[in-house]
Amino acid sequence: MESRRFRMRSMILWAVLPASLCLAAPAGMAQNVELLDRVERLADEGEARAARQALARWEGEFGSTAPLAQRAKAWYLAGRLAEEGAEAELNYLRVVIEGSNSPYGDDALLRLGQYKYAQAEYARAVEYLGRLRRDYPTSELAPEALLWISKSAGALGDAERACAAAEQGLRELPPDDTLLERSFREEQASCGATARRYTVQLAAFKEVAAAQNLARGLLGEGYDAWVLNATSRDPLYRVRVGRSLIEAEAQALADRLASAGYSPFLVSQPARRGEDR
Repeated sequence: MESRRFRMRSMILWAVLPASLCLAAPAGMAQNVELLDRVERLADEGEARAARQALARWEGEFGSTAPLAQRAKAWYLAGRLAEEGAEAELNYLRVVIEGSNSPYGDDALLRLGQYKYAQAEYARAVEYLGRLRRDYPTSELAPEALLWISKSAGALGDAERACAAAEQGLRELPPDDTLLERSFREEQASCGATARRYTVQLAAFKEVAAAQNLARGLLGEGYDAWVLNATSRDPLYRVRVGRSLIEAEAQALADRLASAGYSPFLVSQPARRGEDR
């Protein structure tokens, strides 16, 4: 079912070729197409091992000489058959970058967005899914991309964007797609409940030892203190107290710390839907 759209596209492309060209197609090209179609059938039937073996054979015999459209299909299938997420990602990226004009670019972008969502890389998920909608505006996958944009935006704490994507998805919903409609309704019902959460920051240090000393002292005073590690983009070690607090809780904690002689301020954190409040 998943690849029916692509099989139909392939049939249409062959149907519009002049009959003389079809008759003149080299035997090697016919074998190329036949073997790659076999890989796809095996993948659809869940025969992953046999599909990988057939794809390896195709790559050995035709991979270096096949037309770009066939290579894009092979990369797409390699992504579907990959045993590791990182390997699938590389193959889908190759489809997107080198085979963007093939029938597989939109599906590759959707899968990349879903993979990044599963990896909790929500901003990257939104980036891939937004590109799908921008580069393939008539794709039948465009409404589903909105569903994952809504999920990713909600996970980032962007309730406004999450709700807007869900509402747009309902407007673009294909007829009789009750499963997708139900998913959009669920997103629409929950996106407005996404709220900001906070932590309280006390200081930032260039040296980790100084940050750890302050955090230990705060822990000794009964505070839930922790150190946000430095990164290449942010080279400071930040000492914070409390995690995922609602604004009133964070402000009360900041007032208490200020009374104890510290100089606290609130830092917002996006809350993911489903958290205990």
